[in-house]
Amino acid sequence: TKSVKTAIEEACAQAGITPGMITAACIGLAGVSHPDNHRKMFEAISVALPSLPFTLETDARIALAGATAGKPGVVIIAGTGSIAFGINRSGVVARAGGWGPTLGDEGSGTYIGRRALEAVMTAYDRRAPEETLLTGRICSFFKVQSPAELPSVVYQPNSNVMPQIAQISRIVVDTAQEGDRVAIEILAESARQLAKAVKAVIEQLRMKDDAFNVGYVGGVFGAGPLILGPLADEINSLAPKAVLAPPMLKPAVGAAKMAADQHQRRVEALHGAQHIQNDQELTLA
Repeated sequence: TKSVKTAIEEACAQAGITPGMITAACIGLAGVSHPDNHRKMFEAISVALPSLPFTLETDARIALAGATAGKPGVVIIAGTGSIAFGINRSGVVARAGGWGPTLGDEGSGTYIGRRALEAVMTAYDRRAPEETLLTGRICSFFKVQSPAELPSVVYQPNSNVMPQIAQISRIVVDTAQEGDRVAIEILAESARQLAKAVKAVIEQLRMKDDAFNVGYVGGVFGAGPLILGPLADEINSLAPKAVLAPPMLKPAVGAAKMAADQHQRRVEALHGAQHIQNDQELTLA
């Protein structure tokens, strides 16, 4: 609770306001799709912002609101992890992915790094038909002389190497841009995996015949056409009218729009209730 209160106060200070000046809020956080996490964070925010109407959403939900400027569409997020999130014209939402590095996150930076490590080891064992520049670069990254030494680094006890594995994705992008065929194929496969998540959301929302934007958010898309090209092709194979595009707004702006919309609905509901009460009073009179 103390950390949440401090974070809210620091955010307000950066905006030049006090918490008491906020009339509505939408807060997007990772991990709150789990009911227990949602309850704990909701309680902590309620203490930090007493008497303030607010909603608590996942970070993917506010990213979607920003990516499509609140319109029906889909957002695909690919950084350390990956998730697709969408909303249709009826306001129905759906997601695919976002289950973490052990259960999912296909197409993410962690996925790309893991695939790169696999490529290095298969090339070292001569199980792969061709060598790759990734071998020397990944060995340098982990400060080892040979792929044979990589297991001692990756499987080191009491060490979390997941962030480092995700960082390898940058090496893969640079190597692919130099024409390395193994690195190019890793990125193409990443794009196909991300497309599967997008297509799953489109299918769930029955949007394959609709025209809408698919916004992309996250560091993986720094690969540019190497990711975006095959991703667009895969998406359009299911939804020809879908347009893969940069996000229209930042996630924070998406959250602000959601808060404003929710505040407007509350105001309209209060006005409606007041009109009903006035009509009832006139009838009794």
